[in-house]
Amino acid sequence: MKQTVYVDVLLGTNLFINYFLLLSVSKFLLRPVKRWRCLLGAAAGALYALTILVSIPALLSFAGKIALSAAIIRIAFPWEGSRSFLKAVLSFYLASFAFAGIMLGIWFVAAPNGLIINNSVVYFNISPLIFLVLTVLCYVVLRVVQRVTGRQMPMELQCSVTVYLQGRTFPCLARIDTGNDLVEPFSGFPVLVVDESCIMEIPLPPPEQCRVIPFQAMSGEGLLQGFRPEKIEIMSKGKKVQRENLYIAVSKTPLSHGEYQALLNPMLLD
Repeated sequence: MKQTVYVDVLLGTNLFINYFLLLSVSKFLLRPVKRWRCLLGAAAGALYALTILVSIPALLSFAGKIALSAAIIRIAFPWEGSRSFLKAVLSFYLASFAFAGIMLGIWFVAAPNGLIINNSVVYFNISPLIFLVLTVLCYVVLRVVQRVTGRQMPMELQCSVTVYLQGRTFPCLARIDTGNDLVEPFSGFPVLVVDESCIMEIPLPPPEQCRVIPFQAMSGEGLLQGFRPEKIEIMSKGKKVQRENLYIAVSKTPLSHGEYQALLNPMLLD
């Protein structure tokens, strides 16, 4: 028996699914994402859902899914280097794979009417009320998983930072380190410590324009290479702050396990 596929339901359903998957990646990796970019990425994935109407070889469908995941992540998230990009693509693909597995489980157990899975695309014809309930349930599940995995930094200790350097910008998620009083010793300017992976795509100033910044941590003492950016923009608690008198110190050791990419001196918020 042939199944009728309504294009508006197909696009709307997959727009919702991809938007939820992108929010899952954002929360799990603790990477800030703008809602409009997230919506654009989800829309790109929704357009791919039209492939459910045609037959595509399994290998080509798999390659297309990987390429689609990369495109969606590139649209939804700002560029933070190749490593962060690949991590986000992998997370999105795994989340999509897990979601498809859940849908297959529903198919085999409940065999609901109107559920179609083809080319890794899911289609099911449901009422608006059920759709709304599923939206709320998905958000609840997202929050529960986030808390269980412990991948959550207190909101009052996190902020987004955009660094302006040589006419280019790079964003990062920063932790406000209340115990960080690191300053450049000659100027006394506060220091923002940034994970090297965040700025590896941007050429740093020549050595003569850099400074050596000594630091002391629980693991011992050391030296960090530092330089002055053009400026930084800090978004914290809904307020935007611009700072020019500061130094960026590059840490070759990862600052966290993906939770944040920079340590912010609280002086930069004063």
